[in-house]
Amino acid sequence: MMKFDFIFEIEEAKESECFFDFLSQNIENPLKQTIQIHIKYKYEKRGSRNFFKRTVWGGDNEGQSVPYDALEEIFFIYLDPLRDAVQSLKPYSYANKVGNLFNELTKYKKNGADIPLNEEKKNELASDLYSVFEGNDSDWESILQTGNEKVNDHLDGTGISSKYPNIKMKYVGRKYSDVVRGIELKRPVYVPEPENGQKYFEIHQNGLGENNLIYTSVVLGDLINRCEDENLQIYNALLVEEPEAHLHPQYQNTFFQYLNQLQSTGVQIFITSHSPTITAKSNFENITVLQVQDNKVSPFCFSRLSLDEFTLRNRNHLKKFLDTTKSKLFFANGVILVEGIAEAILIPVISRNFLGLDLDKLGIEIVNINGVAFEHFAKLFNNDDDNKSMASRCSIITDSDPKGDKPISDRAIIAKGFENGNLKVCLAPNTLEYDLFNESEINKSLMRSVYRGLHLQTPDLLMDFDAETLMEKLKSNQDKGDFALDLASILKDFEGFEIPEYIKKAIHWVLKINDNV
Repeated sequence: MMKFDFIFEIEEAKESECFFDFLSQNIENPLKQTIQIHIKYKYEKRGSRNFFKRTVWGGDNEGQSVPYDALEEIFFIYLDPLRDAVQSLKPYSYANKVGNLFNELTKYKKNGADIPLNEEKKNELASDLYSVFEGNDSDWESILQTGNEKVNDHLDGTGISSKYPNIKMKYVGRKYSDVVRGIELKRPVYVPEPENGQKYFEIHQNGLGENNLIYTSVVLGDLINRCEDENLQIYNALLVEEPEAHLHPQYQNTFFQYLNQLQSTGVQIFITSHSPTITAKSNFENITVLQVQDNKVSPFCFSRLSLDEFTLRNRNHLKKFLDTTKSKLFFANGVILVEGIAEAILIPVISRNFLGLDLDKLGIEIVNINGVAFEHFAKLFNNDDDNKSMASRCSIITDSDPKGDKPISDRAIIAKGFENGNLKVCLAPNTLEYDLFNESEINKSLMRSVYRGLHLQTPDLLMDFDAETLMEKLKSNQDKGDFALDLASILKDFEGFEIPEYIKKAIHWVLKINDNV
């Protein structure tokens, strides 16, 4: 069942009257009421036929019908992902959006003054325009009469005397709406205008992304006009599906930022997207993530998390770090959080070549958080309340960082404490490179060879060295990244490399291969 909530103060008499049939009682705060529209789809089978039955009602009680007049007060424009921008911008086309924009104008500016554009004014303007076609001295009238005579001469010759239809021709489009349907959009080829005159692209000569922006701008012009007109609908919404269609990331950014600005005009905007670029630029308090897990659709909303469950510190950290790469976790079937670049490079190769599990194909995202601040991400997955947690599973792979006689550091113990719900924490006995190295003699031989290849001029590496020596050498992130890239390149065509158990557990958890890991 889908449910939409709109909240307003009952001090606004107009809203209360228009949406009376949607009202839901608010006992705790009688000064505020909630407008509720419920839409429920139920799958039914009758005989050999299967179909979905839709039920719509308003307010608290199922079955409370909503009059058509009340629904008319809710206006929305839907921009679908496969919109034919060229067809919708063509003059005289059936779905012409430019004509819609001008038909809905209620005023226009001339010499700095607002002039009302009511029906009387529209008729006057259309009459003035088409007066040039009329009158015996008009060339347009003469052209019309010449064509009229050509047709009637043939009708006279082909028909029966006194019975052929003596037709009369007139120019069509004598109304204001007919005129604005013929408005044409063109884009200048040069900026600024050259001395020999400007040239223009036809709409069909533009790119798909540019035409989509033009089309959307025309629609927004119509929508904002409605918001500014007090006589039109009191609730206006824009529904945009996949605004990223045909737009490169920079265009996605500017387009999305502009949509955010429009909310101050009184229009409410709903966006569905698969774009990490747009997600990263969103206020995550407004994000709802819809995930399908085990044939069930589950929503996750940041706004449902209280400050006790998801602190201001957690929120600020995510605002800083949910860039385009990390925001991919919202679209994944499962997530593996890792400390650094080496894990992000090696784990996908290890999983595909030695466990037979292609993480990309299986929809698993590796997220490198560049450190050990796992708490902020962990809280997206480890809430006991399913309605306050991501439906997908998450594994954290982090180092135990043993020191002296202490096998697990305090930091690792804290990380292990995040384990709950859909979150599993898998501790490396030491660190990734150290544990890979000590897993088998084959691993040692290969990793020694890889590191020697990076440092051909270092004589003390000619002898066999141990894991401690390797870790001493791999001090910087650049060294770890270069080493991981070279090792990953060789592992693509290598056999017999052994994988530590904690990596297997982390991968199996997110893929639900073994819940007892």
